[in-house]
Amino acid sequence: MTHTKVETDFIYLYGVILSEELQSSEVPVLVGIDQKKATVLHYKELAAVITPVNPQKFSQQQIDLQLKDPDWLKEKAFHHHECISAIHTHFTVLPMSFCTIFQKEENLFALLNEQYDVILQQLLRFKEKQEWNLKIYCNSEQAFSYVVHHNPSVLQLKENIANMPKGKQFIMKKRLDQLITNELEKEQSLWWQRMEQQLQSIFCDSRLRANWGREITERKDDMIANCDFLIEKKQTESFLAKVQELERTFSAFGCTFQVSGPWPPYHFSKEK
Repeated sequence: MTHTKVETDFIYLYGVILSEELQSSEVPVLVGIDQKKATVLHYKELAAVITPVNPQKFSQQQIDLQLKDPDWLKEKAFHHHECISAIHTHFTVLPMSFCTIFQKEENLFALLNEQYDVILQQLLRFKEKQEWNLKIYCNSEQAFSYVVHHNPSVLQLKENIANMPKGKQFIMKKRLDQLITNELEKEQSLWWQRMEQQLQSIFCDSRLRANWGREITERKDDMIANCDFLIEKKQTESFLAKVQELERTFSAFGCTFQVSGPWPPYHFSKEK
């Protein structure tokens, strides 16, 4: 007599919410990443939003193989984001990373038990808050022109060069070009500091990310700031109004602003 091994489903975790919020709202109907309905697993004051997945299709080995397929990655990662966004519409959520999977419920309960205090504190911190992203781009020619005509160090060196013999002027003009480049970097850093200071009273927390190069942005101007903000929902209009005000102020320097959100608190879910 042959024995057929029966494999139970693995558990895919989208995020954790506060159980108390389920009293006033229901989790939206979600078709999970493996075409099975998402459900909720309760643990004390926490509720994990999960969906069953096939253990063969979502084993670590199989996931590692599938991650090499850009079409699979794009489809599944987008689904993961869409589900978390749908949850975030109704609940405070601590989003999990893409493909957070447990072999059995006991493993998930063990995590919730071990990390209970940390998860609960994070969720309480995220209540009535949203993540917004601000990217700032700068037209290099316009910014260069501004520095040439307004930077004190550059203006001083230009004046000194004008009073030098022509032979020495040629050598000093190379130093001038280098000074302009250095001062432009300093100026852009100071611009961002001024912007952040003016936003300080509005946001609860911020995370500065690495700037993206032109090969990623596919733009002709350079990204000089890429920052995520954690903002109370009631402050959203103030934040957007302040960003518009800053863009008007800094447009003279060649700066343009790109705001996106609201997002679930992806970049604030892990400690610095």
